[in-house]
Amino acid sequence: MAKLLMLFGLLFVACGDVNGSWSLKSSTSDGDSSSSDAISSNSVCLDMNFVDWQTPPSPPYFYGLTEITLSAYLISANIITQGQYKAIMGENPSKGEKNDMFPVDGVTWRKAVEFCEKLSEQMCLSSDAIKLPTEAQWVYATEAMRIRDGYWEWTNDCHGTFPASQYDPSPVDCIGDFARVVKGTLDPDYRAGIPPNWDDMGIGGGYIGFRVAVKNSFLN
Repeated sequence: MAKLLMLFGLLFVACGDVNGSWSLKSSTSDGDSSSSDAISSNSVCLDMNFVDWQTPPSPPYFYGLTEITLSAYLISANIITQGQYKAIMGENPSKGEKNDMFPVDGVTWRKAVEFCEKLSEQMCLSSDAIKLPTEAQWVYATEAMRIRDGYWEWTNDCHGTFPASQYDPSPVDCIGDFARVVKGTLDPDYRAGIPPNWDDMGIGGGYIGFRVAVKNSFLN
């Protein structure tokens, strides 16, 4: 019996935690990292608490004179941080000071979309579950939560198309380098159209980051 218990103990040490785990690895270099920094989930779903989700109050709300109704959704309370981005993407593209707690910046629209797809996969959700917030979701959430952090942020909409409808307006399909909508919390009514691969210095002297959003229907 003692030999059997010893053999079991050796197998447990060799195999490690049978439940798997994920880790957020910090780079030991000057902000540089490699793909080895990415999350290793061991086929286990990444906990939803990886993102600080907030539930905006129940819509509808008014965009000018247009009443907008939205499906229930969650949105990240803060811009995705450098640490979160590095954990999913294996790199830190930020052009400013490197710090895992700071908002990530210098991210193209397409890279932000790729982050959303990979995060959905890590959380074992449909690949199109987590997305950049639509302009309607972004405007409503930042107004309802009284966010004024001074950053510019990508949304999922094409410039010049909002609102496409009064109920749950979704991004209108646009191709190529058609400008995407960038919003700023210091002036939520202001919108700028920026090419999706544009990663140079942001409008107003800042850098562009992003939040993520997911409809409740993907979580049921």
